[in-house]
Amino acid sequence: NLNRTRSGRCSGRGSSILFAAAAICMCVCVLSPLQYGTLSSGFGGYSKGSGSVGAKQHSQQRGIGSSRGVERGGLHVSAGVGAARPSWRGPFKLRNRQHIHRSCTASASGSASSSLKKDEILDSLPPNLAPIPDSVKDATVVLKDGDKEVYLIGISHVSKRSVLQTERLIQSVKPDAVMLELCLARCGQLLREEENYGTARDERAFWIEGGDIKIQGLPEGPGFPTEDEVLEWIGAKGLEDGQPLTRPNFDQFIRNLLNLGIFSSVRINAESPTPTAVPLFVSRRQIWYKILPAQTYIPWELGEDDPKELYPVYPLGSVTFNCTERAGMLATIRSVKCTGDIPAGLGNLEEKILKWFGETKSTLRTLMLARKEILELQPDSQIQFLNGDSRDVTVQIRKKQLSKSKPNTGMEETVFDTRGVGIMPIQLQGYTIPKCPGAEGESHWMNNRNVKFRKWSEAEKRKAPESLTAYLTNPVASAVGEFLITRFGRFQDKAGRKCGIKPGEAWQIAFEAAVNSGAKMVVLGDQLTLKTQAALATELFNTLAVWLTSFLLSVGLGAYVQANPSFAAEASEVLKGVGDGSLAEQPYLIPYGLALLETLAAYKVLYAPVRDMEVFARQKGSNIEEKLKVKTPLSLATEPVLLEGEDSLLSWPKAKELVLQDRNEYMADTLFRMVRGLPSRCPAYATYQNSKSKDFLQRFLVGPDFEKDSNPEGVGIGPYETPELRRVVAVVGAAHLFGIQEEFRKLQEQNKK
Repeated sequence: NLNRTRSGRCSGRGSSILFAAAAICMCVCVLSPLQYGTLSSGFGGYSKGSGSVGAKQHSQQRGIGSSRGVERGGLHVSAGVGAARPSWRGPFKLRNRQHIHRSCTASASGSASSSLKKDEILDSLPPNLAPIPDSVKDATVVLKDGDKEVYLIGISHVSKRSVLQTERLIQSVKPDAVMLELCLARCGQLLREEENYGTARDERAFWIEGGDIKIQGLPEGPGFPTEDEVLEWIGAKGLEDGQPLTRPNFDQFIRNLLNLGIFSSVRINAESPTPTAVPLFVSRRQIWYKILPAQTYIPWELGEDDPKELYPVYPLGSVTFNCTERAGMLATIRSVKCTGDIPAGLGNLEEKILKWFGETKSTLRTLMLARKEILELQPDSQIQFLNGDSRDVTVQIRKKQLSKSKPNTGMEETVFDTRGVGIMPIQLQGYTIPKCPGAEGESHWMNNRNVKFRKWSEAEKRKAPESLTAYLTNPVASAVGEFLITRFGRFQDKAGRKCGIKPGEAWQIAFEAAVNSGAKMVVLGDQLTLKTQAALATELFNTLAVWLTSFLLSVGLGAYVQANPSFAAEASEVLKGVGDGSLAEQPYLIPYGLALLETLAAYKVLYAPVRDMEVFARQKGSNIEEKLKVKTPLSLATEPVLLEGEDSLLSWPKAKELVLQDRNEYMADTLFRMVRGLPSRCPAYATYQNSKSKDFLQRFLVGPDFEKDSNPEGVGIGPYETPELRRVVAVVGAAHLFGIQEEFRKLQEQNKK
């Protein structure tokens, strides 16, 4: 099988033979008339056989959709979004893409073998509706709003089948937008659990909040370039919003700085991002395949229309290049010679340089004074101090209109690829990934899917919340809620893993399928989960407090009866005629028995859902899948369809109101705003494509209808304008489907056109 790897070098015995074999394989692939899907099946790496399905499903929903990071931090909601999912992802470990291949081949074979059935299905559908795969119909409900369509798919958070159904629906419908049952606090669920962005730290990608890059240590004195000029020369000024940067990009900045010839060393310092910073995502066409165990690799570039994986781009605060002035060159300038287009009025530059050197005792500062003198008289001059690091200096001047991005310190000729007198040697290793496109002005990110946004102003950036609101301030309620919700989620995870599902994979698959299918944006359309968690934890605590109070009163009464013989005697007289008279001998057993019943009732109300999920998770994966299979079309449901195991938490006090009803209203409102083109109150990832590499960049934008915490001002890149969306796919839990339908229709009645 072909696996992505970290190194692009070839080593080991027989490397020439292996590369020859690789070349032959590549030629066969290029000349083959087969399509990419068939090639994938043949290689067995990008789309493995039909044995194991690389399904991706979200098994960490916790019943209310809380992310693992939030839960680990308890229900103290001050945890930042950036820490919600502190996992990383590797770009070269090739994942199983069999689910894509199966969906493609299944649709192809289906059309060949049962065309009549397909035609009948298409004829029975309303006009303009996209064909829905047969395997997805039972789990899908279609809502119409004029000529707009909303495809609701109800999923189980622990079912591999649901993951495949979600992907097939998105691939078939090709929606303009996809709404996920996520929120700002849970966008970390889009990060994969098991992978880093590369197995080495060097291969992670980052974006700089606000694009704030600074130069520290720039020498002060006449003739030295300004900070803006240096940033322009090294390609670090004016980076596009959300521009991904990998280690090769940062190392290129270092190389460019040292090649200016005025620095002896450069170090990078990056500040931590703000707590509300969020990851972006980028696709890659250039990858590496490992074809044999002996570290033999071949480069591979995916086709423009081939399905691509999305890799996270993690946020950074401001980045500073700490530079040191170049020193260590020879301490004596013996002679100076000027050639080229010498400006009039320059005078005897040779004598001036020798004089300045006697005053500064620094070769670099002396030559910078000469640079200043020349540029003041002739601004459009290209200056080169040939042999500027030796005793005999030649000043070459050319009258030439230079681009602003063309370095012009004059010391460039004294450096050869970061090596020169007085420059500390650095080692820039080879990389298995190319530099991210767009970082050096060679290309730009195009708005080819018509999602308009504006960049935050500096004043708006300062309005970004430093942390999310602590909706739950009672530490006891927080501890109770954290214990119950976390344990429920742990067993839900266990059930999902038995079905081959890892946390967040349902959302990750839907996200990738949306981008690869041409969706304009992916909207995080759920209510802020921290509010739901806090409200649910409060209800659990209040219920526990009531039962605990009753328990203590019963135990106290029993102890009082047992400790007071006179009171016990009176109670015995009353109980003599009850039953067989045994209670009259020990009357204190009644309050103790009542306390026991209260304990069992509290367990039934509070912990029984966790216990049910635990028992459910003990079953085999095949049994779990069978029990979660939708046997009756959800479009025919007359009440919420509750799935065994994962929906048992709805028996918690007021859980149906908090977990279902409130969120159904919120998500229905989100969908209604999307299809009506109204200002959104939900954040979204919008797709932009690179003009050169054709890679995709997912920028995080917020809706123009700002809301505290759930859609705050100043977070991400900026606010977006809701584009025209004719087809929308909403991926939600099966229990939400009925309620969202009802709320959506209510909104239609209230807002008739």
